[in-house]
Amino acid sequence: MNIYIRLLNEGTIVYRPVPATELEKNVYEVEGLDIYNPEDEIWEFLPGTFVVVEPIEINGVIVLVAKNEFRPL
Repeated sequence: MNIYIRLLNEGTIVYRPVPATELEKNVYEVEGLDIYNPEDEIWEFLPGTFVVVEPIEINGVIVLVAKNEFRPL
């Protein structure tokens, strides 16, 4: 499953589809270590991070976007 991660320092809002594993409703672990290149892109959430996702519309399609880091109690 892909979720979308915001790219930082792009000058506009840009999202990258990134593979992730669902852990529970609206909580995913970001994967994509094999595609992450910090010299090319700065991801808001790095591979291995647990994130809370929210559905938003991008270009007429509803996608899951990582919004916050998930920190279990």
